[in-house]
Amino acid sequence: MNKLFSSKYSWAIVLLALIVANVLSSSTRTRWDLTAEQRYSLSPQTKALLKNIDTIIEVDVFLKGDFRSSFRKLRNSTGDLLNEMKEFSRGKLQINYKSVDEMFNDEAKNFMFTEVMNELRMNGVNVDSLMQTKVNFREEVIQQMMGDSLKALGILPYTLEVQEKEEATTQRVIYPSALVRKGSRVISIDLLSGKTEYSRDPLTGSLVTDEAKSISNAEALLEFKFADAIEKIQRKQKPFIGYLTGNGEPMGPETFDLVQTLDADYQFRIVDPTKATVIPKELSAILIVKPTIGFSDSVKMKIDQYIMQGGKVLWFLDMLHAEKDSLAFVAQTLAYDRGLNLDDLLFKYGVRINRDLLQDMQCDLSKLVVGNAGGQPQLADVPFNYYPLLTATGNHSITKNLEPVLTQFTNTLDTVKADGITKNILLTSSENAKFVSTPAIISLQELQTIEDPKLYTKKNLPAAVLLEGRFSSLYGNRASAEMRQYFTTAYGSFKTQSNEPTQQLIIGDGDVVLNSFTKQEPFPMGYSRVQERSFANKAFLQNTLEYMTGNAGIVALRNKDVALRLLNPQKVNEQRTLWQLINIAVPVLLVIIIGIVYMQWRKKAYSRKA
Repeated sequence: MNKLFSSKYSWAIVLLALIVANVLSSSTRTRWDLTAEQRYSLSPQTKALLKNIDTIIEVDVFLKGDFRSSFRKLRNSTGDLLNEMKEFSRGKLQINYKSVDEMFNDEAKNFMFTEVMNELRMNGVNVDSLMQTKVNFREEVIQQMMGDSLKALGILPYTLEVQEKEEATTQRVIYPSALVRKGSRVISIDLLSGKTEYSRDPLTGSLVTDEAKSISNAEALLEFKFADAIEKIQRKQKPFIGYLTGNGEPMGPETFDLVQTLDADYQFRIVDPTKATVIPKELSAILIVKPTIGFSDSVKMKIDQYIMQGGKVLWFLDMLHAEKDSLAFVAQTLAYDRGLNLDDLLFKYGVRINRDLLQDMQCDLSKLVVGNAGGQPQLADVPFNYYPLLTATGNHSITKNLEPVLTQFTNTLDTVKADGITKNILLTSSENAKFVSTPAIISLQELQTIEDPKLYTKKNLPAAVLLEGRFSSLYGNRASAEMRQYFTTAYGSFKTQSNEPTQQLIIGDGDVVLNSFTKQEPFPMGYSRVQERSFANKAFLQNTLEYMTGNAGIVALRNKDVALRLLNPQKVNEQRTLWQLINIAVPVLLVIIIGIVYMQWRKKAYSRKA
C-alpha cells in the first residue's frame, strides 16, 4: 500500500478510482429503507406499473411556496415519493413543481376577463361604471374565473392560516393538489385528502382538527393516489359499468354526481332488466341504487344468473320508505316497508337487511325552528340522528384511512351463513347508536330536545358489507327447464354456482351515492348543506368499484401506514438546555478528541522512523 501511494502515478490511480466509483454509483442504484413501515419504499405493484409506462406522463404538483412545517412535510414526502417513482419509470415520469398562477399566462387571464365583460354587457350591465367604482374589479374577476377553472379540473382550495409577526395571523388560499397528464387526458389528485384526526383542546375541551395526524394520514395515501391515477390514465379501455333501471331507481338530477363519477373512469350504460333479455356479462359490475318498486322473480333471476356468470353487484337499498321531505309538510311521518322482494335473494348470498332505522349521535345537522323572536322563526343547527355518519371499520383496503360516510335513514344489516362466502363489514355506526324498529314514526319534534346519551347503548352496528367468494344460485333447484334453456341460450349455460370468485357490496342506504340539489346546481354526493362540507361517499364508491373491476393490487396500497413520531412537548421544554448542549458541544468535543488522538499517533509513528 505504501509503495502504491509513493509511486509517481499514484494521483492517476486515485483519479481513475474516483471515475470508476462515480460511473458505478450512477448506473447502480442502492437504497436501504430502515423505517419500520417502509415509508420510503415503493410496493411491487407500483414498481411494475411504473416499468410498464409506454409514453411520457407529466405530473404537476401545486405545493410551491412557503408553508408551515406540517405542509412542508407533506410537500417533502410528495417530492420523495415522486423522485422514487421517476427512477423506476426510466424517465417516463416527468415532475413539475409550480403554483396555480403559473397555469394561467397573461393571454389566458386577458381572455377570461374579456369573456366576462362581454357576458355582462350582453346582460345590460354598465361595465365602465362598475370598473370605476371597484378598484380591484379586474383582479377579482380573474381570480374568480381562475378558481372556477381549477375547480372544474378537480383542484380544490384550502384556506391556510399563516403566523405573521407580532402574533398576527393572515389567511392564504393554497391548492394542495397535483395533476397527472398524458396527452389530452388529465386526472387530478387531492394531496390533502385522508382521514381527519381530532384532539381535544386543553383549554376549552372542544374537539379540534389535529393537523399533524391528519396530514400523516394523507401521506400514507400518497403512493395509492399517484399509482391509481397513473394506472387509470394508461388504460386502453375503460371497464363497462351498468346502472339498473325499471324498478323505480332515480334518474333525475339527484344522480348527477354519480353519473359524472362513473363517466370519468368507466364506460357507463343504463340497463333495464324488465325489458332486456339478460344483463350483459360484458358489464364488469352493475349498480342497483334505491329501487322503490318490488322486484319480480324474472328480474331477480336475471340478476342472479349475471352473478353466477361472474358479475359483480353494488346494492344501495332503502328497505323502508322514509324521506325527510315528507316532514316539510307534516309534523311527523311513518316509515314503512317498500316491499322490494329481495330478502330471499340477499339471504342466499349471506346478508339480511333489517327493517329498522339507525340513529346515531355521530350524525349530520339539520336546520330546525327552535323559537320565535319578533314574529320571526329562529333557526338552529340541530343534530339529526337519522342521518348517521358511518365509520370505516377494520383494515380493508376499500375503507382504510377513509373519512366518515354520510347516509340517510339507514337500515342495519346482519350476515348469515353462506358456504364459501367471506364477509367483510366495511361501514358501521359509531359507539353511541341505537335503532328503532318498524313501524317507526319519524318526527322533527323529537329533535328539539337533546336525548339522553345513555339511550345510545349500541355500538358498531353494521350498515355495509362486502361479500366475496363463489355464490350459489337462489334458483338452482327452482328454475324450470324452460328457464334453464332460456339462460343457456343467452349465456351459454345456466349455472347453479359461480365458477370464479366474485364480489357484492350491500349497504342499507340508497341515498349514499345520490346528491342533493337546488334549482341552480347539484351538490356532490355526500355533501352536507348545513355543515357545508363533503364526506367520503364518493371515495367509498370509487374505491369499491376500483377494488371490484380495476387493479385490486393498487387499491391495496391504501393499507400503507405512515407512523407519526412526535416529540413529547413537555419533555422538550424541560430538557431543552440539555439537548441543545448535547447537539452543540458533543460534536465539537468529538472533533477535538479525534484531533488529539491523531496527533499522538503521528508523533509515535514519526518518532519510530527517526
